[in-house]
Parts: sequence; C-alpha cells; structure tokens
Amino acid sequence: MRRFILFLRGAVPLLLVGLALIGVPALLAWWVTSGLFGWPQLLAGVLGGAALLLILGLIFGRAIGKMRK
Repeated sequence: MRRFILFLRGAVPLLLVGLALIGVPALLAWWVTSGLFGWPQLLAGVLGGAALLLILGLIFGRAIGKMRK
C-alpha cells in the first residue's frame, strides 16, 4: 500500500502537468478559432505543448550548463 501511495504522489502531478501542457494550448486554439472543438484544436494543443516543453527544456538546460561552469 505504501508503494502505491508513493507511486501516486509521483504519477498524479506528472499527469496533471502533461494534461495542462496539452489542454491549455488546445483551449487557447479553440478560443481563437471560436468554432467547435475538434481535431485541429487538439493538434494545435499537442504541438503547442511540445513546443512549450522544448523551449522550457532548452532554457533549463542552458541554465544548468551555465551553473556547472
């Protein structure tokens, strides 16, 4: 039971962050296009989330690289 709780403590925040990385850009695309929510908005959300993750990863990697020198 303790291992399951420990697993949930790690998995739930990661799932919420992943959902937010896809959901927020998708909802923003839906709001901008002001149409029905469908595949184009979901695709924009996935691509937007991937772009955000890439940009934030590059910024974090650069900061860690400068810190180690």
